[in-house]
Amino acid sequence: MATFEEKVKKQIEIIRQHTFLDPTRDKVFKEIFSKDVTLIHFLNAVMHMPEERKIVSIERKKPASTLTSAIDKEEVRFDVHAKLNNNEFIDLEMQRASHEDFADRVELYADQLSIESKIHFDSQRTETEKEDHPYLMPSTYCVWICNFPVDFCESYREELGLFRFSSLGNPEALPVYAKKRYILLDLSKVDAKVLNLNTTETEWLELFTRMASAKDAPKTKDPVIADVYRRMMVSAMEKNFITEVATGMVTEAEISTRIGTARREGREEGREEGREEACKEMAKAMLADGVSLDKIVVYSGLTPEEIKAL
Repeated sequence: MATFEEKVKKQIEIIRQHTFLDPTRDKVFKEIFSKDVTLIHFLNAVMHMPEERKIVSIERKKPASTLTSAIDKEEVRFDVHAKLNNNEFIDLEMQRASHEDFADRVELYADQLSIESKIHFDSQRTETEKEDHPYLMPSTYCVWICNFPVDFCESYREELGLFRFSSLGNPEALPVYAKKRYILLDLSKVDAKVLNLNTTETEWLELFTRMASAKDAPKTKDPVIADVYRRMMVSAMEKNFITEVATGMVTEAEISTRIGTARREGREEGREEGREEACKEMAKAMLADGVSLDKIVVYSGLTPEEIKAL
């Protein structure tokens, strides 16, 4: 059986056979949006803001925060967390695969974003302003790019909000609370008909759905889009970066394999102990590979305390 290092080396060889890196991979995704101009360009394309409210600047915020419950503490880590130029806040997430309780995860991140945003918002207000309007909230946007079919998305782009049940069926209904929006881009529902719309948004959708397998960059007059293709060329990347991408891909593959094995063994043995033991072994291996605690919790199903005890 090949060692972890051998698997990474093999994955590097596979990556080097491609022209571009896969933009849905965590390391690549964050590199794409490491440039403010690129993040602003993307958000303006997918958020459908009126012209007078277009984003012109952003302020990066800390990516992680601690969620404390009566049982334990858990870290919520945003992929991209930023304050927009008009005192609004954004969380941009790339999700490659579905898992149980996905809608709950979207809501959990939205709630945590609201709390983080309220704290920062109040820190910028005067004492008088806070006394006059103690509950005033800033607007928040949760943008999720999903590389799998989302069961509550009928189209490739869905914008969700808080509506009255009595407004169902009314095409002119507006959200009851407009300061909290969810925008989901379901890449599985992007087809040729959508891409033929030829907008800035569809250029981004094409990038996320086709760049990994593309041989050449598409023709575009957009300098930001062209820059992303140029920066994400495999030949333009340093060896260390490609190694980190490959390591992440192997780790993700091994996690999926171990989860499958754990579930199968649990079914075959007819007892939960078999699955739990397999999950613990998987968690140990992930810890040894340097995988973050929050990811181990998601993939193994163990609590942070159980993982730390290993």
